[in-house]
Amino acid sequence: MDLTTTEAQVVQNLKAERVAKWTTLAQQVGCSTKSVQRAVAKVGYFGSINHNGAFVTAKDTPRFDQHGLWKYQAVCFSQHGNLPQTLHRLVEQSPAGYTVEELQQLVGTRVHNHVSRLIREGKLTRSFQGRRVVYLATQRQQREDQQQTRRRAEPRPVPTRPQTDVPPGLDAVTVIHVLRRLLETPEASVASVARALQARKVLVRADQIRLILDFYGLKKTTP
Repeated sequence: MDLTTTEAQVVQNLKAERVAKWTTLAQQVGCSTKSVQRAVAKVGYFGSINHNGAFVTAKDTPRFDQHGLWKYQAVCFSQHGNLPQTLHRLVEQSPAGYTVEELQQLVGTRVHNHVSRLIREGKLTRSFQGRRVVYLATQRQQREDQQQTRRRAEPRPVPTRPQTDVPPGLDAVTVIHVLRRLLETPEASVASVARALQARKVLVRADQIRLILDFYGLKKTTP
């Protein structure tokens, strides 16, 4: 590999910084961006798949993770190629497919237009799970396996107790009569409140009045 003096300086600067902008490398040695590209091409490089490809790193610098991605601060590099190629490979390799939000979190940039184009080109498929769109592989068996894995991973809804505004076994009208009587005679005992209401044809027992007090977290003080 033969490098000119300028090219050697570009490569040296890049390896020292680990990640740099194409334009910054060009400014450092006073050459054009195309000259920088020719220089790093001789030693091998990866261009960033986010930030509009403005960053570069030497080929032997990244330590790719299980997804084939390497992030340096907010800059993301991929061993799969450019952004569309990376999205395609990520979905193909995923056991459960990916939503747009999940893909964006992985690669650190917006991907909606890219996955839409991959759909049009027949390189990906998609399915709707609830309100979310999940992008899947094109091969039928793999796609079905991804869908099943996704369904199993989805949290199941937790059953909730039906909400009620009145204690069980009582109707709202009876509860209103009880509460009104309690306000009118705050010192009366529960038993006397029950008797007074029964005299007015409100069919309520003392134990039901206690239930109302407990249900609404009220305290009854008797002399």
